[in-house]
Amino acid sequence: ARQCYRRTMNGMKLQVLSLLISLLAGSAAADSVPHVGVNLGGWFLIEEWMFSFGQFDRVAEKSDLPQGVVMPPLLPDGMGENWYGEGDLVNKIVAKYDEDFAVQVIEAHRQTYITDEDIAAMKSANITNVRMPLGWWAFVEESLKDASEVITDPAHSDMKFVTITQEALRTEIQRFKDEGINVLLDIHAMPGGSSEGSYSGIFPSTPMFWDDEDLMDLGYSIIESLCDFYLGLDKDLQDSVTGITLLNEPAHNMDIDTYESVMTNWLAGAIDIYRKKIVEGGGDDVESVPKLFVNLIGTAMSDQNMLDFFHSTFSPEELQNWAVLDIHHYFAWDGGHNGCYEEGSCSYQCSDSATEEGLSAIQEIIKDGAAESHKFFFDNGTIPLVSCSEYSLATYDTSNDACRGQGVLNAMFQGQKDSFREQGLFGAFFWTWKMPYGGTHEDAWSLKKFLGLGS
Repeated sequence: ARQCYRRTMNGMKLQVLSLLISLLAGSAAADSVPHVGVNLGGWFLIEEWMFSFGQFDRVAEKSDLPQGVVMPPLLPDGMGENWYGEGDLVNKIVAKYDEDFAVQVIEAHRQTYITDEDIAAMKSANITNVRMPLGWWAFVEESLKDASEVITDPAHSDMKFVTITQEALRTEIQRFKDEGINVLLDIHAMPGGSSEGSYSGIFPSTPMFWDDEDLMDLGYSIIESLCDFYLGLDKDLQDSVTGITLLNEPAHNMDIDTYESVMTNWLAGAIDIYRKKIVEGGGDDVESVPKLFVNLIGTAMSDQNMLDFFHSTFSPEELQNWAVLDIHHYFAWDGGHNGCYEEGSCSYQCSDSATEEGLSAIQEIIKDGAAESHKFFFDNGTIPLVSCSEYSLATYDTSNDACRGQGVLNAMFQGQKDSFREQGLFGAFFWTWKMPYGGTHEDAWSLKKFLGLGS
């Protein structure tokens, strides 16, 4: 009976193509360049769960559980001990081997993870935009050198990173441009750690960015370097950088009473750097500047405060032309609309999809959840450009317990596709393109696998 509700692989491909082509059709931003595409997670910004090699299934990090296992191609079986995040990974490679080998490991990963075949596959699926998560180590003085090197986090001596040379970054933007794919540059982490999470680079250590004026000043220099990098690109490459995010999920899971005002004050300053260097520095052609995707998260401030911040930070003209309110949406942490195998633990059981009636009920739950994703911002504000730069098909935050049957995955995809279009989102980016070393995470978090294009 289950086969009656399972779509063919060709059907899935048509679904995805439909999303990528028509997601924003008819939206309020139809006259703008639609930012619809996929993230390049795990490439220039390494998160441990994506390299857990089937040994762990938690998406959210845990301070007593290092989930990182492998780092191909040079450490395809790991190094004998697991790691928490990129800073811990590089630090442990340096301690076990040396700095030269650490550079070799990370550079080999960067040079082989997103292949020419991957980019061709994206193009064949009509993906026209990619979001490229980057760490602060791409925009430091050392990143101007010809070769990558190991640097140490200024607040955590046991957290090390391999710099991303700006020449390498320029080369990668060119690779995407050659295939007609635009790039959104996204800073995921700041010195000292700017969020609770493995993507902060310093997990499981305590984020220090918002507690230290010197670190926040260093953060401003990172933003200036990012802007200078963009301004130094040839015009054709500038045209391919159609979006920029100054900081991903700032102050995520940190005490709101303590850090919200500190974070928003710093972010307003970072936005002003962008405004002066790129928007005002670009002359009268405001519409050609990269859209500024200002990413905010509900674990750091309320929805109402997000709206208030936007209206106090941007003019109506800026909101119309280049300032985008960017809010992620994940069902994996949506307790009112999630799904899992264990009875009574979620809004629905994965096994409910075995019947037509059960699958229909699941589709309604997903539809309702997706419709609420950005509803507040459209109902209570006057912000023209709203986006979702991260979403997935995951129904739960531990992938062994999440629904991985095709019926539910298809319902997750269709429900979000329809909702994003109906709400009139300006942009939507799937997390992520590929996850070949992620074990059961891959089913709901890899667009490449969902498309049937392999790992």
